[in-house]
Amino acid sequence: MSFKFPPSRIEVRNSQIPKKKHAQFIKRLSTLLSEGYTFYDSLVMLLPHHVKASEEASSTLKVHLKNGEGVTTLLMTLGIPKSYLLSIQMAESHGRLHQALRSLHTHIAMLDRAKASLKKVVVYPVFLFCMLAGLFLAFRIYFLPNMQMLADSRQNSTSSSSLNWTTLLLHLPDALVVVSIVVIFIALISRWLIQRNSYKQQVTILLKIPILSKWMKLFWTKSLSQELGTLLASGLSLQHALDVLRNQTYQPYLQVISESIYTSILMGDSLKHAVQIAECFSDDFPTYISHGEISGHLDRELLIYSELLNEQTEAALTKALSFVQPILFGVLAICILAAYLSILLPVYGMIDFI
Repeated sequence: MSFKFPPSRIEVRNSQIPKKKHAQFIKRLSTLLSEGYTFYDSLVMLLPHHVKASEEASSTLKVHLKNGEGVTTLLMTLGIPKSYLLSIQMAESHGRLHQALRSLHTHIAMLDRAKASLKKVVVYPVFLFCMLAGLFLAFRIYFLPNMQMLADSRQNSTSSSSLNWTTLLLHLPDALVVVSIVVIFIALISRWLIQRNSYKQQVTILLKIPILSKWMKLFWTKSLSQELGTLLASGLSLQHALDVLRNQTYQPYLQVISESIYTSILMGDSLKHAVQIAECFSDDFPTYISHGEISGHLDRELLIYSELLNEQTEAALTKALSFVQPILFGVLAICILAAYLSILLPVYGMIDFI
C-alpha cells in the first residue's frame, strides 16, 4: 500500500512562476496569443524559461485542462495572484484575451517598478541607520562609562550635566525604532479592525481616511473603467456588464461598488449620475463617462481613461517616493548630529576644569 504525501511549499514554489518574472511571463504570453498560438501551446513554450520544475507544472496544467478548468485557474496554479485575474476572467468569457494580458502586464510592470524604486530609495538609508545604531550602542557600552568614571572622579557638575545630555542623545536610535514599531503596530491593528467589517463597510471606512481615500478612489476608478470598458467593447450592454462585475469574486471592492451602480441604473439613473452618487471615484470620471455617452463610444472612452489613470498612478507613485529618501536622510542627519554632540559635549564640559 503506497501513501501519497501532499507537495511541500518548496515543491509548489518550484512549480510556479517567481514574482519577479510575472510581468515578463504575461507579456510573452500575450505576444504568443496575438501571433496565433493556442493558450496551452504558449504555456508549454514559456514554462521552461520561467519555472524551475517545468515538467511538473506542465503535468499539473494538463490535469486542470482535462478537468475543464479555464485560463484563470491555470494562471492561479502558476502563482499569478487572484486579485490580478479579474480582467483575464472577463476576457475568457467575452473575448480579447491577449489584450487583457497586455493590460495586466502593464499593471504588474508598474507595480514592479514602484517596488524597485522603493527598495532603491530605502535600502541605503536603512543600512546607514543600522550602522549608526551600532555606533551608538558601542558609544553607550565603551565610551559613556569611561566618561562617567572620569566625571565622578573630578566631581565636575558641568561635565555631569553634559553626560546626562550625552546619555539622552545616545538613546535617539532607540526612540526612533520604538516610534517605528508603534506606527507599524497601529497600522496593522487598524488594518485588522477594518478587515473585520463587510466589504461594503470597508469601502465606507476607507473613503473617510484622508490620504488613503485618494489612492483608493484612483485604484477603483482605474479598475472599473478598464473592466467595464472591456465588457462593453465585447458587445455586452451596460446593465449586463455591471451584472457581471457585481457577481465576480476576484475584486471584492469592485464587486460592492458595481452593485451600487447597478442598483442606480435599474432605478433609471444614467451611468454618470450613478457614479456621482457612489462617491468612490476620481472627480473627473463622470466627465469622461458623459463624453463617451454623448459620442456613442463609451467603451473606447473608458479604456482610454484607464490607460490615462495608469500613467497618473505611476506618476503619483514616483512623486510620493521622491519624498521618502529626503525624509530618511533627514533622520540620518539628526542621528549623525546627535553622535557628534554625544562625543563633544562631555569634552567641552571638562574644559573649564582642566
